[in-house]
Amino acid sequence: MIRTVAGLTALTFAALAVPPVTAADEETGFTPFTGYAAASEFSVVPRQGELVFFPCSQCHEFMEPDATIRELMSPHEVEFKHGQGRFWCYACHKLDNREQLVAVNGEPVSFDDSHLVCGGCHGLRHKDWAFGAHGKRQTSWTEDRVIYNCTHCHDAHDPVIKPREPMAGPGVRTGLERVAPERHEKPKVWQRRDSQEQKHEQ
Repeated sequence: MIRTVAGLTALTFAALAVPPVTAADEETGFTPFTGYAAASEFSVVPRQGELVFFPCSQCHEFMEPDATIRELMSPHEVEFKHGQGRFWCYACHKLDNREQLVAVNGEPVSFDDSHLVCGGCHGLRHKDWAFGAHGKRQTSWTEDRVIYNCTHCHDAHDPVIKPREPMAGPGVRTGLERVAPERHEKPKVWQRRDSQEQKHEQ
């Protein structure tokens, strides 16, 4: 199921349920995100069904939440490089509900809307993504916009995309042979000058 994001204008981010600004918010300088006015309508490819350990409650239903920063054990043996050590799991995962992520304002976010969590810190990149300058599109340019979530391409725990070998170039079609293009030797600059001088002398 692909969920539509209506231009991000009227989008209240149902999963985010952004509350109105309160006096406390004004004191902290927090401004709830209400969308990008000029962004065209698009749908986001859901991600939750691709998660190996989802639903998290399979195990965590019987475990007390523990916010202590510690070495992770199986099955969550991840190399955590995101944020350069400035935060830990519960910066993005909701402590008291493992089926949800958490936005910068503490509101729950579905794994299918993980871009809302990413956008809390990476605002400019999120805006590029919403307008189509960053990320990947599932459909063709002539069809409705269906775009991939941030976590389809970036590992949330180590988001820098690793260098990789480029794909091989296209092969030669059956029945054809690859032919090297003809190369014409160009005269050197001094050779051209000498020939021009000889013409003037004549």
